[in-house]
Amino acid sequence: MKTYKPDRHGLTTLRLLIMLASAILIGAVWYFIPVKMIVLIIAAAVGTAAIFSMFVYYPLYFRSLSYDSTEREIIKHSGVFIKSHQAVLYSTVQYTTVVTTPFARHTGFNFVIFFVYGGQLRLLFLRYDDAMEILSRTSVSRNVEGGDRDVP
Repeated sequence: MKTYKPDRHGLTTLRLLIMLASAILIGAVWYFIPVKMIVLIIAAAVGTAAIFSMFVYYPLYFRSLSYDSTEREIIKHSGVFIKSHQAVLYSTVQYTTVVTTPFARHTGFNFVIFFVYGGQLRLLFLRYDDAMEILSRTSVSRNVEGGDRDVP
């Protein structure tokens, strides 16, 4: 059994995106709402939510997130307040999707999605090499880096 943990670059990228979205939202509120007291209240609420998510929730989520892979199945462990464990047999996978962003090796935004009967299992914030390794364990034909191939 091999255990995969999320890439820490994903947490850093999420923090930067949250900070950017908060600044844009506060800027839009400041531009469109003329009442300074309302702007300050909204800015405080947005800032508090951003700080909580950046420094409390997402670090706890990344710490709890892990994936265990055996030769027959993959198990996802996640959850901050409510722990969740999902398991999928490789033999039940209908098809897979790999989502990578530009500069995926630096952002940590690599996702593998297993589609099975009745649902899907999302493996989030993987290192690029881990995502490709997990993908190679399935025997489903898929499009990987520009070409169709079967991986045994």
